[in-house]
Amino acid sequence: MKIGVDIGGSHVAVGLVNDNGEIILKKQKNITLEDRKNIEKFIEENVAISINNILKEANLEQKDIELIGIACPGTITNGIIIKSNNLEVYNLNIVEKLQRYFSAPIRISNDAKCAGLCEKKYGALKEYNDAIYVGLGTGIGGAAFLNGQMIKPKKYQGIEIGHMVLKKDGMRCTCGRNGCFETYASMRRLRNRLTERLKLSNDLDGEVLFELARRDIDKIDDIITEFASDLVEGLTNLVNIFEPEAICLGGSYVYHTDILGEKVDIALKNAKPYNERMPKIVSAEFLNDSGIIGSTLL
Repeated sequence: MKIGVDIGGSHVAVGLVNDNGEIILKKQKNITLEDRKNIEKFIEENVAISINNILKEANLEQKDIELIGIACPGTITNGIIIKSNNLEVYNLNIVEKLQRYFSAPIRISNDAKCAGLCEKKYGALKEYNDAIYVGLGTGIGGAAFLNGQMIKPKKYQGIEIGHMVLKKDGMRCTCGRNGCFETYASMRRLRNRLTERLKLSNDLDGEVLFELARRDIDKIDDIITEFASDLVEGLTNLVNIFEPEAICLGGSYVYHTDILGEKVDIALKNAKPYNERMPKIVSAEFLNDSGIIGSTLL
């Protein structure tokens, strides 16, 4: 058995995963504004408590766990979260901190890389050798596979597709640059625009927000159209660079394809990559569990 941990921009999820990539038990806790005041302590304590609760509930001991894998947004190297702008975490040696609680080896990687590994081994990308995973959530992360292997630069983990610039004089990004892909096509950006247009509270639960958006779809039509256009512009750039057989869209995007999918399909039909038409676009099969499962493959 392995433990997978997914540290997201809005929640922390921990799961017990078997050798077939199936989640047996899962615990999840949303990150509140109060938690963000001491986010590093929250992550350490919440992960430790959740793992221990899972072990107790599954009637397991620490010696029964082969590996603890962690998926986290941002730049990760040597067990250290160098920077995670959306979490506002910098230079946190989370592996060292958690190793004080557990004897199993602990490995950590970028959350989109973990999700990509999951979809490549078990999910929507398993039939493709050259492929890209794009995680649309608080930010935008990605993983690229060539000849069946994930690209892994030596220094950092690379493939920071969310910080590919779409509009050089555009909006300021959390990374300090202007006009990044994720400032226009992340689900956080879409949520913020919908909240403003529908005059709703910023604290509204995401599911409630999108349900209200569905009821007032005509009022947000232009927002969805622009989001789709910006998303496909970024995807077209990726096609020009990697020429993949398929692109997998994951993250919270996959929960809202009923209101986003049609506009995205229209934008895809109008896209003009340099060498060919757009490759196959598929949705992640493991939804928000892909980070948990993928982290156990590290």
